[in-house]
Amino acid sequence: MELEESSSNPARCLRCGYILNGLPEPRCPECGLEFLPEDPSTYTTRLPFVRWQFWLPGLSLAVGAGLITYVILLATVGYGWGVTIAAPFCVGCIIGYACRVRTFLIVLLAISASLAIIIGMFSLSLVGIYCGLILAGVAFGPVIIGSLFGMALRRHLKNNRFSQRDWLPMLLVWLTPFFWAALEGRHVYPNETIETSVIIPTSVAAAWEGVMFYEEVHHEPPLLLRWLLPRPLYTSGGTQHVGDRKVCVYSKGRLVKKITRRDEGKLLAFDVIEQEKIETRSIRLTGGQFRFEAVGPAETRVTLATEYQPLLGPRFAWRWAETWATHTLHRHVLEGMRMKARENATREMKMMAVSK
Repeated sequence: MELEESSSNPARCLRCGYILNGLPEPRCPECGLEFLPEDPSTYTTRLPFVRWQFWLPGLSLAVGAGLITYVILLATVGYGWGVTIAAPFCVGCIIGYACRVRTFLIVLLAISASLAIIIGMFSLSLVGIYCGLILAGVAFGPVIIGSLFGMALRRHLKNNRFSQRDWLPMLLVWLTPFFWAALEGRHVYPNETIETSVIIPTSVAAAWEGVMFYEEVHHEPPLLLRWLLPRPLYTSGGTQHVGDRKVCVYSKGRLVKKITRRDEGKLLAFDVIEQEKIETRSIRLTGGQFRFEAVGPAETRVTLATEYQPLLGPRFAWRWAETWATHTLHRHVLEGMRMKARENATREMKMMAVSK
């Protein structure tokens, strides 16, 4: 006995959902499960439950809308409240409104969407590894709050007769970062200065002789700097006179530094007059200086300062990351100076021993 053909409610296998109508024998050809045509309990006429339909379209929509939002806002107004806070909130809202799964999965999908967007931005060279990780961390709170808000909004409108509830709320949510960015505009943040000081066990004269820039340090930089900056290749120019220029070439881009003040054994100051393809989306370097102060007969306090104009906002979300990265770079350079001073002292001792 065969099951009768039915285009509206065909019989399906209980295990895999395969349509059983018109088969020569009462056995599913897909998974091998047997059934009895005369016993409706051995098969089903219900449509199979496809779980991905409840979350994949919403996730895809959130990732696509979020990536488009970031691309447009970064090209028009740069980093601000719209990019850093409103955009991830928008992504979370779309996930919460368009995905019909449990709350835990909603939150998990919102985080996954944020990570997918960051990876997309990295692929488009809109962010580096370090800035991408910071942006993902800052976005964690807004995207979670947004997903819960979107889920609450969906439940509120669930029994509403509003005919456009399937698309209009999501459209308005998606437009929110653009309205916010339009009101905010492109910010111009004031210059900031970060200083790092260390004590080098050598005289002021020896510490002065050991002055070097990041590109001239030979020991391996920390992992953070390897993520943050391209690899330095070589330098040219000098620092012996005011007006001298130091050209620092990297595997990607270059910096040109001009000496603006030179007080022997006290101060060496410079301006950054060219910054090409190096963190141009996050900061604009303006200058820096080395300061020297004797704190003992064979100890010198060396202070390295960096002045820059920040391009990332809001400042509370990004300043700590810039400070951490800059202090890491400073300590790397000052450690190079300490190592050079120690090498010079060892060389002088050997020369004195040979002369005796």
